[in-house]
Amino acid sequence: MTEAEWLACADPNLFLLALQGKASDRKMRLCACAIVRWEPGYTSDELRQRGVKLAERVADGLATEEEWEDMREELQVRKEHEVAQGEFDRAIATRNAQYCLDRNRRYFSWFDPGHRVLPPESTLVIRCIFGNPFRPVAFAPEWRTSTAVALAQGMYESRDFSAMPILADALQDAGCDNDAMLDHCRDPEGVHARGCWVVDLVLGKE
Repeated sequence: MTEAEWLACADPNLFLLALQGKASDRKMRLCACAIVRWEPGYTSDELRQRGVKLAERVADGLATEEEWEDMREELQVRKEHEVAQGEFDRAIATRNAQYCLDRNRRYFSWFDPGHRVLPPESTLVIRCIFGNPFRPVAFAPEWRTSTAVALAQGMYESRDFSAMPILADALQDAGCDNDAMLDHCRDPEGVHARGCWVVDLVLGKE
């Protein structure tokens, strides 16, 4: 995929095909979690929410083996019950939360169009997490001020990205003149998720 094709693309499956072998496992896993958060049935179900939050901790290397196994078993029992009751839409939502926990799998295999076709809206999350891979930003150390780090860390932990415009101000005050970073933070219609490429740069995450 060329840069022009990336910028014009509206098919999330093509995006993820292009990222195969180029993006970190952490980024791909957080992308999986972000997409599941957007799916029907996520916000109304406490178990699925806990499953995806744990999957995010798995992506960051913070979950224990016991936590992972217990949650995966809990989701499996729920999924089997929903299938037995004929609640197939709910079972699919539970399965997707369970897939996020499968740390032995590179999430590209889950996103492959041959396995699972993603809705077009997923492109918003993908663009937030990966930015423009054809134009990587050289993040200057002096931009990583205590204010910028505190703002980025707070959003990362809370998953509330309403302070993105304030982060842009903090970066600009520190001397950042990168239009792509500042525009991403200030986009009034922007979608943000854990793994956001700007937040990751501020926090030094890959």
